[in-house]
Amino acid sequence: MKTLFLTGGTGEIGAAILEKFKKQNYTVLAPNRLELDLQSSAAVDNYLKELNVTVDSFVHCAGFNTPKPFSELSEDDVRNTFQINAFSFYSLSHHLVKHNLLKNPGSIVAISSIYGDFSRKGRFAYSASKHALNGMVKTLALELGEKNIKVNAVSPGFVDTKMTSKNNSAATIEDFKKRIPLGRLAAVEDIAEVVYFLSANNNYINGQCIIADGGYSVGGFQS
Repeated sequence: MKTLFLTGGTGEIGAAILEKFKKQNYTVLAPNRLELDLQSSAAVDNYLKELNVTVDSFVHCAGFNTPKPFSELSEDDVRNTFQINAFSFYSLSHHLVKHNLLKNPGSIVAISSIYGDFSRKGRFAYSASKHALNGMVKTLALELGEKNIKVNAVSPGFVDTKMTSKNNSAATIEDFKKRIPLGRLAAVEDIAEVVYFLSANNNYINGQCIIADGGYSVGGFQS
């Protein structure tokens, strides 16, 4: 039986990923926030001291996004966003690689965002952290390829989640739908399917940031 190590499994996208892998008979290691507090580097270090299980796939789905105008953004806001979205990915991946806990073949998939490729007002910390995450993914793919460990990111567009509703007005969401060529927000299951493919069925995709946005970023926003 194969094993998945998953962060962010209590979020809506994370829960869909967890369910998808369980249906495919994976053993899923998905610590909750009390077991693994990604906001604290010390807590991450303490968790890693006890992490000694070999896994086939690591999926970093944990994420943090609280939009603020740049003038209202504090240094702590930026640091916290980077800690969860990027630095914890580094810490967990580094531990798995250093201690040979990723099998051959193996995979790492990071949940990024379309804002890892471009940006939007009020998303300074979030966009910067996702750009950093994408850079980590690309460089890690170069270094781990010789171990037959493929490293990729999935960059969702607008997903039908509580976070999307929290960070955008109903009118804005309706406008998104009009500008997405497929005419709808992504379901969390849509993202889980891409993650599963990159983890379980992928033989040759490596170092890529796969955008799953219904066509929005290729020009749908201009329609």
